Amino acid sequence: MKLSTENGELRVRLGDRKTIEMLSKVGFDAIDYGFSPWLERGEMIWNTDRYAEYAKEVNMIAKDNGIYFNQAHGPFVFDTSLFPDYSKQVIPLFKRCFEVCALLNIPHMVVHPIHHLPYKGNEDLLWKINNDFYRMLLPFSKETGVKIALENMYQYDGKRGVLTTDVFAVPEKYAEFYDQLNDPHFICLVDTGHCGIVGETTERMLRVMGKRIKALHLNDNLFRTDDHIIPGHGLMNLDQVMRTLAEIDYEGDVTFEVLNIYRAYDDSFLETSARYLHDVGRYIIAKIEGYKNAKKTNKDNR
Repeated sequence: MKLSTENGELRVRLGDRKTIEMLSKVGFDAIDYGFSPWLERGEMIWNTDRYAEYAKEVNMIAKDNGIYFNQAHGPFVFDTSLFPDYSKQVIPLFKRCFEVCALLNIPHMVVHPIHHLPYKGNEDLLWKINNDFYRMLLPFSKETGVKIALENMYQYDGKRGVLTTDVFAVPEKYAEFYDQLNDPHFICLVDTGHCGIVGETTERMLRVMGKRIKALHLNDNLFRTDDHIIPGHGLMNLDQVMRTLAEIDYEGDVTFEVLNIYRAYDDSFLETSARYLHDVGRYIIAKIEGYKNAKKTNKDNR
């Protein structure tokens, strides 16, 4: 299993080159390239006509440092007042993002579902909206070879001041939606932190989704907000999650989406923080592989 982490928090402070160099130095195999929310705000070089030229530069930096990009996170901060007209903002941004991912040899990009309406009471409508939305992006995926990764999400309930169920938050519904897409250009990603905050367990999400899962956003929280902290630092049952990943024979990468481990520190401590995250990741991979081997041994001894 390969170990990866998102790069957005570091990249904003250090730039692409220093971020790639640091993540490679501490031992990560790969990088999850985050485009949001900076692409939507027009703040990235990828927004300019220099994007293809810059991709060559970034690829060279990654190659020189023995690291690669295993996935990406597409844009998701949109002016929802424009919906359902996606032509003014959504389509141009996604088209560019697919192109950049292809240039960076990124195999799949995470695309959040459309969830601008309250989920409760609009389940069928949001199903239709998202079915149309993902199929609308399909030509870009086919043209570039970059697959579309769905992700389980949550919503904020303003009346109660809590996070609540959203599109793909119910494992059975997530599986059903993915199955009816019936196209190899789509894959399923599970964000482990998004489970507990909607009252679901990560283990059950993993078991129901099973072999559909090809990618992860591995993170933790306190079941109140989307904290994106290091697994084992929150309330998620990390050991059960690792056992379940082994149980379903998960074969994808272990990719962290841990966003809050750098913010309190100045630049001199960033490498230390990244190295600790890496070490946690190697521990997790070793545990998953150990549980897989134990399962195989038990099966062989029957």
